[in-house]
Amino acid sequence: MASVVFDRVSKQYDDVFAVKDLSLAIADREFLVLVGPSGCGKTTSLRMLAGLESATQGEIRIGDRYVNDLPAKDRDIAMVFQSYALYPHMSVYENMAFGLQLRGMPKSEIQQRVQAAATQLGIEALLHRKPKALSGGQRQRVAVGRAIVRNPAVFLMDEPLSNLDAKLRVQARTELSKLHRDLNATFVYVTHDQVEAMTMGTRIAVLNDGMLQQVDTPQNLYNHPKNVFVASFIGSPSMNFFEGTLRRDGETLSASTSSFELPISIRRSRPFQGHVNSAVIIGIRPENIYDPKCIPPGIRTIPIEATVTVTEQMGSEIVAYLVTPDGVDFVARVDRRSAIQVGQTIRLAMDSEQFHFFDRQTEYVLA
Repeated sequence: MASVVFDRVSKQYDDVFAVKDLSLAIADREFLVLVGPSGCGKTTSLRMLAGLESATQGEIRIGDRYVNDLPAKDRDIAMVFQSYALYPHMSVYENMAFGLQLRGMPKSEIQQRVQAAATQLGIEALLHRKPKALSGGQRQRVAVGRAIVRNPAVFLMDEPLSNLDAKLRVQARTELSKLHRDLNATFVYVTHDQVEAMTMGTRIAVLNDGMLQQVDTPQNLYNHPKNVFVASFIGSPSMNFFEGTLRRDGETLSASTSSFELPISIRRSRPFQGHVNSAVIIGIRPENIYDPKCIPPGIRTIPIEATVTVTEQMGSEIVAYLVTPDGVDFVARVDRRSAIQVGQTIRLAMDSEQFHFFDRQTEYVLA
C-alpha cells in the first residue's frame, strides 16, 4: 500500500482552472473522500491521480514515486468507475480476471485471486453470469472485485454508488467501509453526496470551484467548519445563516440580527474582540433549534419567532421549514412529539452555545 501526495497541483483548460493549487497528503491505508458540488474539481483530481488526465502544474506522488509522467498502467492503482465499465460479452469471472491476464499472470494465481475476491464480496455464485443478468448492486460488487484482484497500492473510486437506489446505497456504504478495514488499503473516494462522505471517510477533503476548502475528520468538519461554504455543504439539512452585527454594551458582547439578539458568553467572546461593530454571518444547525416544549435539560436558549411553511414527518423527528417576520427562511429539526403545524406562528428556542460566526466579507470563521 502507499501514501498519496498532491503538491500544488493545478489543471487548466484554456483559461479555466478545473483544479487550482491543490496540496493534499493522503496517508497510507487512509480512506480519504473528495467531496463537493458538481464541477468542483474532485473527479478531475482523481483522474490526474489515476493518470487519465495530465496535471498542468504541480507534482503527484504515490508512495515514494513521482508519477506525473507515468502512464496509468504503471501507477499501481485500481479504479472503480461510476458506470462500472464491465465488458458485457464477458462473464463475471472473465471481467475480474481480464486485467490480470493482460499482465501475463499464471492461470492458477488468477483463479486464486478471483475466487478469493468473489468470496470476500459474496458473489461466488455469480461468476458464470454476464453483466446483463446482474442487479445494480451486484454489478457494483463485480467492479470492486475487479479492483481487488489487482492488489493495487491505491484504490480510486469515482462515485461508485450513484447508480444504486437509496436502500442499496446504504448497504453498499457499509460494505465498502468494511472492505477498507479488511484490505487495510489506501482508498481515495469521490462523491457529491455529503452523507456518503461523512459515513465512510476517515478524513474528508471539501472542494469548491477547483480549490480545497478544508480537509479534516468528519466530526471536525461538522463541528468546526472553516468557512460558510463548508458549513453549508456538510450537514443535512444545511446550516441556517442570519446576517448580523457584533456589538458591545459595556462588558457584554452580543450579535444583533433582524430576527433575534444573541448575548455571547464571556467563555466564547475572545475570538470576537477584534470584530466589534463588524458585519457577520451567524450560523446555527437545524438540530440546535427546538420546540420550547421539548428542550433537553441544561441547555441555555434564546427565542426566535417564525411561521411554519412546510413540515416533513421523518418518523424519528420533524423537519420544519420556517420564515421569520422579516422574511428570513430557516430550517429546524424538532422532536417528533412536537405539535408544530403548517401556518402556525411560534416562538422556537435556539441553543445559545451552538452558533457559528463568520466574517461577512471573507466568509471565513471568526477566530
